[in-house]
Amino acid sequence: MSTSTKSKSAAMSLAPRQLNNLIEALKNGSCVVLLGPSISTVEEGGIPLSHQFAQNLTKELEKENISYDKGSSNNLTYIMQRFTTIANVAPSDPGFEAKNFYESYKGQFNRIQQTLAELPLNLIINTSPDDSILHAFKQAGKFETMYAYYNYRKELKQDFSIPSKDTPLIFNLFGHYENATSLVLTESDQVEFMKNVIRDQPPLPPKLIGQLDSHKTYLFLGFDWEQWNLRLLLEGLNLEKKAQILAHSHSDVVLRDTTRDFYQSSFQFTFITDNILKFVEELKQNFEKDGGSSADNDQRKNIYIIADPKDESYRDELAKNLKPLPVEIMHNGLIEAGADIEATIKEGIEKADILLLMVSADFLASDDLYKNEWPLTLQKHQAGNCQIIPIITRACEWQQLTELTQMSTILPRKGLEIGKAISAWEDQDEAYSRIVKEIQELL
Repeated sequence: MSTSTKSKSAAMSLAPRQLNNLIEALKNGSCVVLLGPSISTVEEGGIPLSHQFAQNLTKELEKENISYDKGSSNNLTYIMQRFTTIANVAPSDPGFEAKNFYESYKGQFNRIQQTLAELPLNLIINTSPDDSILHAFKQAGKFETMYAYYNYRKELKQDFSIPSKDTPLIFNLFGHYENATSLVLTESDQVEFMKNVIRDQPPLPPKLIGQLDSHKTYLFLGFDWEQWNLRLLLEGLNLEKKAQILAHSHSDVVLRDTTRDFYQSSFQFTFITDNILKFVEELKQNFEKDGGSSADNDQRKNIYIIADPKDESYRDELAKNLKPLPVEIMHNGLIEAGADIEATIKEGIEKADILLLMVSADFLASDDLYKNEWPLTLQKHQAGNCQIIPIITRACEWQQLTELTQMSTILPRKGLEIGKAISAWEDQDEAYSRIVKEIQELL
């Protein structure tokens, strides 16, 4: 008879050799990361999105007097299966509920995802239908990241290149919430999904399958290994049993001896016992200590942002988006209390390799800017030792100022439109991403 064992004794930590192999895999681009549903969370350190979604649905079940196993209230596929038994629930309703739920967390990511995005990963296979990890990659300055997903009901024509460090791929295996037909939401969906993956109908993209070979190191994070479908999923993905497979179990789940024995004997799993955030952060630190970091503090550029007080929200959002780049950022909002403001501004502008002007009607009408920052900006421009980049925050007549129109780069750009105000973008995240990408190319 099998007995349950505490996580520490049911698993083993990485040996130095395994850690070295993992770091080498990161260096040579042969590490594939697979993310379980518990990686995407409601908030930093919060419960998984899938658990929150399931708990939201249990309220509907209770309202309609639909019975369910209270011990499985975090099991989304089970709870969604019960949800479909509610009278008048249409077949399209689960997808509609999923879209509304996951859309409310769009653009959000946590420290685990942020840390992973800072590592040189070519391929991430995500089993949550959200795109949090994609936003983390873009926040890390990886704007060429490719994104695709599987639809187990019909083949999708998705054209993407072979993943690389410069153009990584994030692939959502269980669909994406914006395409309801692609989602694996109920237990019935799980069964159909597994049947179709194993039969290869519809097939997973060849460029994805081509990445899964015995020379890769596979890192599984955030899975509940007691779930029956994971055993079949590994078979469906044709993971080579000779490959190095490192697996972290969700911290709330106690791994049974029989489960551990199966994965260790069938797939040569090594189970990781560390706290998952601690593990990825220490992995990043060890990678950088081993010479894997591409950042060079001696080559960091100084950026000074000039903005009118009414554009501080745009300034702060831009500064946040610039953080992953090898730059030192300074602006008025970072001046310490008690410091000589005028002298600090002058020093910041004089040291700047790049000056960013947050242009709006308030910027153009500001007497303070024209008295203090503007003359210094023009001096830097005339000396030719600094890149001046106007960034249009809100619609204004910036074209009337000759000094601005003469600048070689005016952002943001969308197609042939130069200086499309950030406020005019339907998706302002895209505007900031394009701005950062252009600045990155200048570094």
